[in-house]
Order: sequence, then structure tokens, then C-alpha cells
Amino acid sequence: MKIAKTYALYSTIILTLTLIFITSVWFVKKAQEESQIVQEQSSVFERYKAVLNLENSVLRQISLNYSRLDEIKAFVNTPDLAKNKDNLEPLLSAFGLHYLFIFDASKKQVYTHKSDGVQNINLDLSSFNASSSSLREFYHFENGTFIQFFLTPIYTSSHLVQTGDPIGFLLLGRLFDQSFLTNMEHTTLGYTTLFQKENHPFGDQHFELPLLSLQNEVIGYLDFNYSTSLLLFMNEFQNTMAFLGFLTILCTMVLFYFLTQNIIFIPIKRISMALKSHNLNYIAALSRQKDELGEIAHLIYDHEKQTNLLEHYKEAVDENTIVSKNNPKGIITYANKQFIAISGYNESELLGKPHNIVRHPDNPHSFFKEMWTTLKEGKTWKGVVKNRRKDGTAYYVKSVIMPLFDDQGNIQEYIAIRYDVSELFEQVDHLRKDKLIELPSRKVLLEAIEHASNPHLAILNISGFRDINTLHGQAFGDLYLRHLAITIKQLMSKSWQFFYLHSDEFALYCDTSVPDNTFNDECHHILTILNHEGLLIQNTFYPLSLRCGIANGASYLYNRAEIAMKEARTSHKAFVIYDDNKGFEERLQKDIQWNETLMSALKENRFTIFFQEIVPLHVKEPSRKKYEVLIRLIDAKGNIISPYHFIDLSKRIHLYDQLTRFVMQEGFRAAAELYCDISINITQEDILTPDTIQLLFDLLKQYPTLKGHITLELVESEGLEDSTEVQTFLQQAKEHGCLLAIDDFGSGYSNFEYLLRLNVDFIKIDGSLIKHLDTDANAYETVKTITHFARNLGILVVAEFIHNKEVLEKVQELGIEFGQGFYLHEPSPKPKLKR
Repeated sequence: MKIAKTYALYSTIILTLTLIFITSVWFVKKAQEESQIVQEQSSVFERYKAVLNLENSVLRQISLNYSRLDEIKAFVNTPDLAKNKDNLEPLLSAFGLHYLFIFDASKKQVYTHKSDGVQNINLDLSSFNASSSSLREFYHFENGTFIQFFLTPIYTSSHLVQTGDPIGFLLLGRLFDQSFLTNMEHTTLGYTTLFQKENHPFGDQHFELPLLSLQNEVIGYLDFNYSTSLLLFMNEFQNTMAFLGFLTILCTMVLFYFLTQNIIFIPIKRISMALKSHNLNYIAALSRQKDELGEIAHLIYDHEKQTNLLEHYKEAVDENTIVSKNNPKGIITYANKQFIAISGYNESELLGKPHNIVRHPDNPHSFFKEMWTTLKEGKTWKGVVKNRRKDGTAYYVKSVIMPLFDDQGNIQEYIAIRYDVSELFEQVDHLRKDKLIELPSRKVLLEAIEHASNPHLAILNISGFRDINTLHGQAFGDLYLRHLAITIKQLMSKSWQFFYLHSDEFALYCDTSVPDNTFNDECHHILTILNHEGLLIQNTFYPLSLRCGIANGASYLYNRAEIAMKEARTSHKAFVIYDDNKGFEERLQKDIQWNETLMSALKENRFTIFFQEIVPLHVKEPSRKKYEVLIRLIDAKGNIISPYHFIDLSKRIHLYDQLTRFVMQEGFRAAAELYCDISINITQEDILTPDTIQLLFDLLKQYPTLKGHITLELVESEGLEDSTEVQTFLQQAKEHGCLLAIDDFGSGYSNFEYLLRLNVDFIKIDGSLIKHLDTDANAYETVKTITHFARNLGILVVAEFIHNKEVLEKVQELGIEFGQGFYLHEPSPKPKLKR
């Protein structure tokens, strides 16, 4: 290693000489500075004492002036607190005082008043001789605090020269604390520290003021210090060092030129000649030299071998993946054999053509707009794309598209590496549902009820629908719902309206002058036929068990129908009509009370938020914790109420959007304070409410540091519409840095449909599947399928409702990334969480 040793030796000598010279200059300047610092400290100390004396003079004068007031004199003789409250207590706030005492002639305390937040003290004036001084300044130390007092005798005469014995004493005090010292520091540029006498440090250069007690004893010291400004010194030092540094750098540059010429440039020239000749045998021989030149040659030799290895890797990638290259305008410049084979085109039909030659029309325009926006920003884009072959058939690819840059940092071309996932999509095709017949939602039903004159409502619920999903699979459950909807539409009256509420519930609605009994009888007839005949699906008979809850009349129609449906569930009856004579009125009144409770809670701001941690199961110490934000109601007695009791009601009375906005505002504020990630539930109703979405985007702009740390959980059980508004919102949320999750995955009827259409980051498997994971084999297989599907699409999985150790072990066994539940973390208010 001769080159390194020679270079290091010369460099060390030059730098050592430079350092010695700079250090010598430093010590000479430092000696001059020491004397200037001592003089400046003494000057500032005198200024500090002058300012302190001025402060004390003002308070002495205040003490003397107030001791001559007639109100003070009258108060000593006859203490009347009510009458003199306005005369005495304002002294403290007006002059920055903290204590006020009044003593009578026998030195007995007759009145005391102190500022808020200061401690109570008792003073004994028995040792004070009033004839010795008209005013006495002293210090008192109690419970670690020094207090400065001004004691003034009170005389009956108002003349400046007082004679005779005093009739009392006025005592004013202020805390001699850090706040006062800080103000003094701003005024004088010097700072002080308070010490008790026994704890006072002493040094060679020490400035101090003794603090005397009422008995003229030293009880402490005000220790002064001052760090003088180095500005003048540094300015002179910099001028000197600039000149010396210039000479040093000039000499160093000359020396280093000769060193680098012989030690670096000439060897590099030899290496360059070897590279130009491509004589690897010469480079191999050169790499055996025991110096840096040999090491460089060895690295070049290894690089050549790595280049050959990369060529083999490229061949392997081309053999097993679909690869293409495009220029910045999207024109195909390269297509490997796999791309040619899966697309159905030959090479000449692909090269020179726009890449949209394989675009499938099912992909929305916004999908590719978002992709190109990401790529033009120089970022890598990942996603699943549906393409079309030459013969018109579709195939799916999981794509990674990367921009390649030239030497100037401009995008030169794009390379796309894809994996064929068509088989995976075909495997889950049976889990995807045919879209249900378009039915109005619950929101539309509630709006219709608000404007109704003579409404009738029947809620239909499928008994054991979750068992149908578990036994036959979700795809069959979707088909089951579709056949049921078609059958009900065929049976019901043409003047009625048919609504889909959620999951396994439908509603029949009529707003005509039909008698109640007629509506009830027709609903009972429909229910009887359905329960008797069941459903015929794909030439196979499947039994059907429906319940029905009915209410008539405009007043609280939906509430009463739900009460009837709950009665049908609890009593295991198939058909229940709301009847005030059967105890239903009490339940309705309970709903009405909840309505009033919600309204008053909103007016009185009695909502709060709780947090439940979403725990990473394979990372011990994440850099940021992640919480789901949950709303809670505080009733008039201070009890915490779960949203289970009021969320559905808030939707029916159109208060849900206000609750969502409250959760957003408080959640963002907490995320910033706690330095954590948060997850917020958002429904179709929220997405279609402009004020709610505008607030979300405003908060994302207000808290730019939270970009990438906010997850929006799409509540799947609400049945998100495949509408332009929803797609636009999801795209905008992504652009603003939000992550997307599907909540309650596995509970509804179009989960896999969402995964295929939405570019989500997480799915949260519904708790009804997770909580039985350790005992239910069907639930285990369902969760395993969902996890496998999500992993192949690059989507992270969260398991909800982990309530014991056995369930947690099963979740970890399946490789699920995140867990949530009472076993891991119970919902907590913000004060109980640590940043």
C-alpha cells in the first residue's frame, strides 16, 4: 500500500503544520479577550445593580404612598374586608406583587392577601423595631423560594415626616423567582442565580449581592454572571484567519497538485488505457499489484464479471416475466417474447406502436391518468392492469413501471416488468358477485319517509344469511341475494317501492292511501310464499327463512319498523307488526330519548374520541404507532357511551355527517400531537357529502406532515357505489397522500369486486371471521383465502377482533401483517397515549 502511505504522510504533515499555526493564533487572541471579558462583566454588574435598585425604589415609594392612605389607616382600626376589598387587593396585580399583609400596632396580623398559585406564609414582626426606620426592605426564604418584602409603618398623620408610634404596619411582598430574574436579564443582559447562604458557591471572579432578613442576617445571595459577546473578537479573528488561511490554502494547493499528479492522475490514465483496449487479461494482471492501482484494476475486473452476470439475469427475467420498454411518448421500443406471446401480436405489430394497443376498455381513463402522472414525476408506479389480447380476450398483469433517466436526469424511457395474474383472478372469479339489481339505498328511503303523507314500511331480514356465506361461499351468497331481490320484485305490488338496506336486509315501502291491514296482509302473503317456496338457483332448490317487521303511519316510521324487526328476532317470529298496545311504545320512547340525547350532545359538545392501536405483528418497534379513531358520547352524567347505541340513529336523523367531521378534526389534531398514524372510517354517505370531503382535503393541506399517515377505511357494509363521484374522490384522496383500506372485509357481498377495481393499501378482515378463527375451520379457510389473495395483489391485511391468545396465534400463523382487538389494546382516550 505504498501510494496510500505516501499520500497520507504528506497530507498529515501539511495539515499538522496548518493546525499548529491556527492554534497559536487562537491562544494569543484568547489571552487578549480574557481581560476584556473581566472588564465587561464588572460594567454589566454595576448596570444590573442600578436596575435592581431602581426596581426596589419604585416599590419603596409605592409602599410609602399606600401607608399614608386614609383607607389603610381606617382598615387597621376596623378591618372591614367587604368595604376595603377594592382598595387593597388590586395592589397585587397593579404593581406585580404577590403578597399583602397589614398588622396592627401590637404587630398582630389583621389582614393578608396573596396572588393565585403562590404559597401561604406566616411572618413574625416581633423582632422589628419601628423606631429604627420608617421603611424596611428585607428577604424571607420559605419552601425553596426567596420573597422580597417592604415593611412600612402606618401613622395617623399624613405628613411626610411621621412622629409618634405607628398604628400599624403595611407589608408588600413579591416573589424573587426565576420569572423576575429573567426580566432583569432581558434588561441588563446579565443573568443571576439565587442561593441560600449555606449552598452558595465561591470562586475567584464572583459577583454577588447578599440578601438580608428582617433581623439583618444574610440568608442568601444573588449570584451574578455574564457571558460577554465574542462578536468583536471573532471579527478580528476571522480577518486574521482569512489572510493566513489564504496563504495556507495556496501552499496546500501547490503541494497537493504535485502529489495528485504523481499518485492519482498518472495511475488513472493507465487504467483508462486498459479499459479502452478492453484487454481484460492486462487488467487481471494489474489487479494483482499490492497498491491502490491494483485495487482499482481488481474492481474493474469484478465489474466486468458482474456485467456478464447481469446479462444472465436479464435473460432469466425475459424468460419468466413480461417486459417492455416505451419512449416518453408511450411508443413501444422493446417487447420480449413473453409480451409477444401473451398479447397475441407479433413483434413488428408491437414495435413503434402506442402501448395502448393492449389497453382494455374496462379500465377508466382516470386510472391511466393517475399512472402517467406518477411516472412523469419520476416515480415508480405499481398496480394491477387489465389488458386485451389481439383476439379481444382479457388478461390481468401485476405491473411495475419504472422511469429510466439519462445523464442530465431527464426521463429517457420507461421499462415495465409484469407478472401474469390472470389465473389468480380466475380463481376468485367465483367469489365475485353479479351486480345486484339496482335498488335505492337506505338514505333514499329515509328521504322518502320525511316527505310522506300516509306511509307503510316493512323491513325484511334473511335469517342465517352469514351461515349461507360461510357454507357455500361469498359468491353464492351474492347470487342468493340477487335471486331473492328478483323474486320479491315479481311478487310485490307495482305501486310499492323496493329498497336494499344493507347486507341481508331489504325494505318494502308504500306511500298511498292503502289501509294498514291491506298492506300488512300483502306483506304477510309475500313472506309466506317466499318462506314456503324458497329459491331456485342454478336448477337447485335452496330453503329461505325471512323475518318481517312492519310499521304504519308517518310518525317515527323507520324506528317503529326496526323495533318490530328486533321483536321478530328476539321472539323468533317470522312476522311482527308494530303495536303500541304490546309494549312497543316503551322501545319507541327509548329511541326518541336517544334522539334527544344526540341533539343535546351536539349542542353541548359532549362527544370525544378514543383510539385503538393497530399493532404490527411482525415488527417489534415501529417508528410510528397506528390507531383507529373511534367516537364516543359522554352523557349528562359523564358516562362514556359506545357508538353501537347511536350510530344507526344518527344516520336516520341526518346527524352522521356532523359526527364524521368531528372525528376528522379531532383525529388529525391528535395525529399531529402524538406523532402517529391514524385510521378513520368513511362511508358512501360521507363521500357524497361535499362539506365532509372538503373538510378532509382542507385538513390534509393544514397538516402536510401527515401525508402518507392517514388511512381512510371504506365501510364496505354500506355498499359503496361504483359511481363517478366515488372514483373521483378515491383518486383525489390518493393524490393528497391518503392510504385506503376496506373495512369489515368478508362481511358483505362485493369484497373481491372492490379489490379488483380499487387501488387499496389495506383490507381489514371482519371480526365475525377472526373471533372464531381458533375454533371454526370454515372461518380459518376463508381468512386463509382472503390473505392469500391480498398478498398476491400486494395488499396488507389487518385482522380485527383479536380477543385472546389463541386467535392471535392463528392470525400470526397465517402471516397477517397487522392485528387489532381488546387482547392487543383496548380503546383509550388521548391523555392515556404516549407520544
